[in-house]
Amino acid sequence: MYKDILLSVSKPTRYIGHEINSIRKDLSGIKTKVALIFPDAYEIGMSHLGLKILYHIINNIEDAAAERVYIPWIDLEDVLRKKGLPLVSLESSMPVGEFDILGFTLPYELCYTNILTALSLSGIPLYSSERSKEHPLVIGGGTAVFNPEPIADFFDAFFLGDGEEGIVDIVNTYNSWKGSGAPKQTLLRQLTKIEGIYVPSLYRVEYNGDGNIKSIQPEDGIRDKVKRRIIEDLDKAPYPISAPVPYMQTIHDRLTVEIMRGCTHGCRFCQAGITYRPVRERTPEKILELIERSLKNTGYEEVSLSSLSTGDFACLSNLLKSLNDRYCDERVAFSLPSLRIGTINPEIIEQVTSSKNSSFTIAPEAGTSRLRAVINKEMDEAQFETTVDDLFRRGVKSLKMYFMIGIPTEVEEDLQGIIDLAKKARDIGRKYGKGMRDITVSASTFVPKSHTPFQWFAQTPVEGIKEKIDFLKMGLKRIKVNFKWHKLEMSLLEAVFSRGDRRLGKVIEAAWNAGCRFDSWTERLNFQKWKEAFKEYGIDPNLYASKEFSLEDVLPWEHLDTGITKDFLIKEYKRAISNRIIPDCRYGSCPNCGVCDMEAVRGNKEYGIRPIAKRPEGKTDIRHQTADCRLGNKGLKSDVWSLKSKASSLHPIKVRIKYSKTGNMKMLSQLEVMTTFFRAFRRASVPTAFSEGFHPHPKISFAPALPVGIESICEYMDVELTRMVNIYDFKQELNALLPSGLEISDIREVPVNSPSLNSIIRFYAYEIRFNDIDSGYLHERLDSLQAGELWMQRIVERDGKKITREINVRPFIEDVRWTGDDILFLLLKTRGIECCRPSDVMSALFNISYDDSRVNIRRIGLYGKGNDGMISIFDITGKTAVFSY
Repeated sequence: MYKDILLSVSKPTRYIGHEINSIRKDLSGIKTKVALIFPDAYEIGMSHLGLKILYHIINNIEDAAAERVYIPWIDLEDVLRKKGLPLVSLESSMPVGEFDILGFTLPYELCYTNILTALSLSGIPLYSSERSKEHPLVIGGGTAVFNPEPIADFFDAFFLGDGEEGIVDIVNTYNSWKGSGAPKQTLLRQLTKIEGIYVPSLYRVEYNGDGNIKSIQPEDGIRDKVKRRIIEDLDKAPYPISAPVPYMQTIHDRLTVEIMRGCTHGCRFCQAGITYRPVRERTPEKILELIERSLKNTGYEEVSLSSLSTGDFACLSNLLKSLNDRYCDERVAFSLPSLRIGTINPEIIEQVTSSKNSSFTIAPEAGTSRLRAVINKEMDEAQFETTVDDLFRRGVKSLKMYFMIGIPTEVEEDLQGIIDLAKKARDIGRKYGKGMRDITVSASTFVPKSHTPFQWFAQTPVEGIKEKIDFLKMGLKRIKVNFKWHKLEMSLLEAVFSRGDRRLGKVIEAAWNAGCRFDSWTERLNFQKWKEAFKEYGIDPNLYASKEFSLEDVLPWEHLDTGITKDFLIKEYKRAISNRIIPDCRYGSCPNCGVCDMEAVRGNKEYGIRPIAKRPEGKTDIRHQTADCRLGNKGLKSDVWSLKSKASSLHPIKVRIKYSKTGNMKMLSQLEVMTTFFRAFRRASVPTAFSEGFHPHPKISFAPALPVGIESICEYMDVELTRMVNIYDFKQELNALLPSGLEISDIREVPVNSPSLNSIIRFYAYEIRFNDIDSGYLHERLDSLQAGELWMQRIVERDGKKITREINVRPFIEDVRWTGDDILFLLLKTRGIECCRPSDVMSALFNISYDDSRVNIRRIGLYGKGNDGMISIFDITGKTAVFSY
């Protein structure tokens, strides 16, 4: 639906869909159609594991289908509104308003205005009270739903907790209601019978005269509290091993495998540590199986072992050793996104840096042992120094240290502690040649989150945070350590919505009407517009962010139950004030937080919510079902434990590949085409040769880049292989793994030392078709401009600034002529190392813009220069095509 406008917007790859592994069901026979909406840009949402899991589960339900929707960037939103076009899904381009269910993933509070963009562009009323049974059911899930009150009026329902089982219940309930003819209210009440479902319209909020909440009352027949849904065993949970692979680079452009869920450390500021309890580990055998199958289906070159605290995974060292042994020769890197001081031992560092010489992030959180006791995060400073030394000694490039400022009870001594820790890291780094740019302190402002022991504490006002930032800036500058900090206004808004109530819905709508979009993007946040929105409704944001709640106050999220008792949170709040630490329940006694079924923990019953984990030292388990850290081949395909590849690069060969790039693939940039081919090579197990050194790269080179938006039937690449392959099978298998629009037409062997494609290509042939443009005008323009200079202006970007460059295209034109009334043949040539674009010629000759949908440009030939004129790229080496199919 958007194909005629994509060249006029930034990053068109965001919107073309049809990625490898995307699922396109025939919707005509589907009973329930679900649009899974991530309220942010494509490159953010495509990195979100939760949405991939739901996509996988729903599409495995026979009479249901899930399609993905991401929020269009500002430029495309403007075009859609001007042209009256709706927001559509990626898979089938079906308008979002025609789906049965809209499932929003809510990962953070600063995406709230984007929710309204999605509803508005879909022609759906913003408020639940204004929607009838003819409109889609609008439901939200994710980490932000544990206080959804600021956006409660926009949603029909929310789902709290693990969604693997809940999403099936929701679809089945909707299916049963859909054909019944019953009113929407019946559906909403039926949904409340599902554990984890919260329907805001069925709860009435009353306020006192001072503005505080008096009570939250459910309607008759509705539960007083909504309990979080918890899945018991991750090994039994469905997991996406064939997730869609994006063409463009995303923020986490790698395979993500969740190795465990939950955390036992109990950091008092951490909402995820509460809402993902109890800790549940996948078995090493299951993890290895998921990685093996996922890599085969996606072709990723990096795997992230994901969890809230990956270093606490019981069998991590053995797991990493097995992974590196298995994938070393395949150049697969493994990253650990969340490591804690005390779990980063030399063995783990060695395993990680052996596959990727990367940077490391550690999170002391606070500068002194006293303040770390307040937040219940132990860290021995001697161990900190040992860890930093181990990291730099084993070749880690750079170190980032993450701290939080504005923590309750924080004083200047605690801020000085941050500077002191940074100085220790700097002094250690100097022994290994590290300078200012290699060590970074990053600080963010404490945000009180619902359902945590710190939910009652106030956030430090912005002026107070500025003083703390200034103190750190001066101190860290003095010791020459790099310093970055989170935008203060973002943290303020996050605190407002983390602790807010339903009165904020109108503020969100007002800010959205004023143009607020993508507020989590630093460059997009317009805090002035937010201030005006708060003022319009007479609300002081500081009354939400900087208010100290009493333990007796009714909190906006009081009716939502994470499984953690309020009594436990109050005890933790009081322990924080008195600087008391409680031990990790993986090792110490049970703190009685309330989430576990103690009968299941004791082994008196087979099923029930309880931790599924193992003590790393291999002693007594914290549950009666154990997970053995000694890895074998149980549950794996027979080739998982095969010996390392014996492929030798002593006798490499080079092949030259000719391919076409048509249809939606014309929107891919050169880098995106390269990545798509490389991952197809991995899926096909092509024996690609790599360069040597710390950062090995595949030996693949491409012809000069084709501008985005231009088709081609004659693109080329050279690939060096470690051994001979059957060329015909090579071509057939790769074409089966490439997306529609990328197709290999020819493969031939060329000498390994043959010159690069960039150095031999001299001529570029194009066919240009004009639609609905007066051919008389076109012919007249070309005839009148056959001689003389042809100047045009092109806007280029240099050093982040856009400048206008004037180009005379005449010297680059070798031939231009009509081959039909509306078909122009254009042959361009290089001059030195430069050549113009065909769109430059269109602008100079006909004053037609490159993004004009009435013009279709296709590259039909690339040639080298021989003694008798142009010659084929295959013939330029003089080698016979022995292996051509």
